[in-house]
Amino acid sequence: MANENSGGRRTQPVRIVRMSIVDAPTRLEDAPLVIRAELEHGPDQGDELQWWTEQLRDRVKVRGWTGTYPGRLTAVQVEAPSDQIEAVARRLLTAIDDANAAYPERYPAWRREHDERIAKERLREQRLSDAQQTILDRVMEEYQSNQ
Repeated sequence: MANENSGGRRTQPVRIVRMSIVDAPTRLEDAPLVIRAELEHGPDQGDELQWWTEQLRDRVKVRGWTGTYPGRLTAVQVEAPSDQIEAVARRLLTAIDDANAAYPERYPAWRREHDERIAKERLREQRLSDAQQTILDRVMEEYQSNQ
């Protein structure tokens, strides 16, 4: 499909095709509004999602992502104070455009670093688990030798 990644590389840019307000509070001045931006060629729900979230987080407050297309996200929700809705909407559009522009050059390096971080974390967790199991095995050996 045109919006799928090809060999881990995005072939189509993420595009916002519609914005709307969702879950409007009863009193608009009391709480932030939530802007739902519907996406075309949204990020996949795997590691690519983390990259896109990182690209947006310094510009807008991402509340969540949703998706119905298999493996793809079809919308992002961001918070906006009611008196800043236009500014937040424009920042979101700019952030998506900037992330699309940066993607071909920066995503491969980000992905390598991400995979290395995940591998290190898994190794650390495995070592911790092994150390904990060693303690349990020692306790059981002591218990069984005293029987």
